Amino acid sequence: MALMARVSSKVAAGAARRSVVAAPVRPRAAVRPAVVVKASSQEDPSAELQKQMNDALKTVQEKWEATSDAEKPAAIAIIIGAVIAQISIGATMDAVNKIPFINGFLEFVGLAVTGVYAYRYFTDPAERENVKKSIDSFTKAVTGK
Repeated sequence: MALMARVSSKVAAGAARRSVVAAPVRPRAAVRPAVVVKASSQEDPSAELQKQMNDALKTVQEKWEATSDAEKPAAIAIIIGAVIAQISIGATMDAVNKIPFINGFLEFVGLAVTGVYAYRYFTDPAERENVKKSIDSFTKAVTGK
C-alpha cells in the first residue's frame, strides 16, 4: 500500500508541475502557398502521347491489312511466341536473381565481357572503323535509309 501511495503522489505532483509550467499558445498567421503560373507554348504531354499512340495504331492496322490472309496465322503465332518468350525470360531472370551469389557473379561476368569487348574493338583504330561500318550497315538495313 505504501508503494501505491508514493506512485499516486508522484503522479499528482507531476500533474501539478505541468500546469504551472504550461504557457498559452499564441496562434500563428497561416502561411499560404504561393501560386506560380508559367506560360507555355508546348502541347499537353498527354495529347502528344495520344497522337503518337494513334499513329502507331494506324501503322499497325495498315501493316495488318497489307498482310495476306495466308500469313496472318503465322504472324499471330510469332507474336504469341514472342510474348511467351518474354514472360519466360523474365521469370527465369527473377529466379536467378534470388540465388544469393549467382546474381553478383553474373554481373561481374557481364562487366568483364563488356570490358574485353571495349578494349578489343575500341583501342585499335582499324577495329573502330570496322565496328562503325558494321553498325552503319545494320542501321541502313533496318531503317531502309
